[in-house]
Amino acid sequence: MIDDLKSQLGSSMQTMRRFLQRPISVKQGTLTLGVPAGSARAQAREEERQRVRRMRRDLYELMQQHPTSRQLMRHLDLVERTLRREGYAAVEALPVRVIAKALAQLEKLVWDWTPVGLAELRSRLAVMVKSRQPEAEQEAASTAALELEMATHHSPADVTEVDHAEFEEMERSWAGRMPTGPVQAATDPKG
Repeated sequence: MIDDLKSQLGSSMQTMRRFLQRPISVKQGTLTLGVPAGSARAQAREEERQRVRRMRRDLYELMQQHPTSRQLMRHLDLVERTLRREGYAAVEALPVRVIAKALAQLEKLVWDWTPVGLAELRSRLAVMVKSRQPEAEQEAASTAALELEMATHHSPADVTEVDHAEFEEMERSWAGRMPTGPVQAATDPKG
């Protein structure tokens, strides 16, 4: 029993020694343990992850404050879900049209830009839209050309005049209520 106590105490002392020997860094009021001085790249990656987490958290909280905003602001909801599920790289991969509309919706929804995550998200979305503007113009031109082509290839609508009774009969069949005449004929065994 004494040997067990000695081994536990010895391992506890070694753990405490390793803990106390780890370097400590304080940046912007955040205490970080165990960041070696030579790992600037790892530290930069961790800071980026923290910023993305803050953006994700602040945007999620904003969307939760306004429950109907998810249905009304579909583009912003898509950005929030993409950021939450797949990360910031997936948000960057979204079409520039979606990002531009999400940015406009975010600016309409937010009055107070003091949450750092929302302000940074707004800034990043604006930079994405601005830097990918030629891509957006090319996409808009190809979309407009496609819509024009589709509009010219459609056949003209076939319009005929019918009396009111026939219209009501068709309306009932569209609503899922069949007219009484065909139903009686189908159920009548003599028919």
